[in-house]
Amino acid sequence: MRFQYVVEQHHRYSIRKACQTLGISRSGFYAYRERKPSDRQLENEVLSQKIREVFEQHSGRYGAKRIAHSLQDEGIKVNRKRIVKLMRTMGLYAKGARRAYKNYNRKHSNRAWTNVLQQDFTQEHWNKVWLGDITYIPTHEGYLYLAAFLDLSTRKIVGWSISSTMTERLAMDAFLQGFGKETKLGPFVKTTFLKS
Repeated sequence: MRFQYVVEQHHRYSIRKACQTLGISRSGFYAYRERKPSDRQLENEVLSQKIREVFEQHSGRYGAKRIAHSLQDEGIKVNRKRIVKLMRTMGLYAKGARRAYKNYNRKHSNRAWTNVLQQDFTQEHWNKVWLGDITYIPTHEGYLYLAAFLDLSTRKIVGWSISSTMTERLAMDAFLQGFGKETKLGPFVKTTFLKS
């Protein structure tokens, strides 16, 4: 992986400096560069291109299972697990909820969370109310997920985090970044977590 990074970035950095920074030997890098790709690697390159084409053709809505069916219609038989692995390598993640969350609203329709703000989005004190949200950003290499927290009083983005996967860690990193910076400036009036 590190050798491949140097190959891709050699026009931006000197090979000597890149190898030194990544802790790899130059002789090892040159050996890697001269090595001929295996049949499997060549197959993966062609397959990755086909996967990306199907993914983009359907605006990022197709996951591995549907891409496998689409490729099969074109006469390309490939294991779904292999597609999953290649999609992860390319950073391609289908839009929509994971299976575990598809029926979440139906299962929890009787659960109500306390409406702390009561639709009052005015706030005089900083660090009393933060609003958080997650959005996705389409790129040529797949989707990136951005989590951000905004102080309701100052309208300042107090913390943010970006990742290729949407996990709890993404939101926690954004919150902790803001918490770390803002507590240096002054104490919190009150901390309340709102679930949605």
